[in-house]
Amino acid sequence: MVYIPFWICIFAGAVIDARERRFPNALAGACAVAALAGVWLDKGVNTALDHAGLAVIVYLALVLTESLWRRFRQTSGIGMGDAKALFALCTLDPMGGIVAFAVALLVLAISCLLTKSRSLPLLPFLVPIFAIIEVMGCTL
Repeated sequence: MVYIPFWICIFAGAVIDARERRFPNALAGACAVAALAGVWLDKGVNTALDHAGLAVIVYLALVLTESLWRRFRQTSGIGMGDAKALFALCTLDPMGGIVAFAVALLVLAISCLLTKSRSLPLLPFLVPIFAIIEVMGCTL
């Protein structure tokens, strides 16, 4: 119940990304705050701070990788909206976020090959995969 605001925000972000290929900063911030508040209320302050710390590390690593990619390749790789979304996902569940990100990148690559598209938005793949991981994690 405490995670409902997070799920509303993150699925809204996936819809916006599918339509406009962007993840607004305000919505990304709302997702991260909702995730932090949900974990805090559900599992306590220590777990919430641990998740937030891990999310910061993952976010910084991804931003550094993307910055280097753009510098040396002279083109964008993943978008900064994808990094913001991964931050929110990792705030809720660090391992689930990382696994979902890896699987979503694989599914995205296959989809681009099948559709002969140079790029597609990631969040419409990432969010449902993360949701499946979370549901399966709760039932195991």
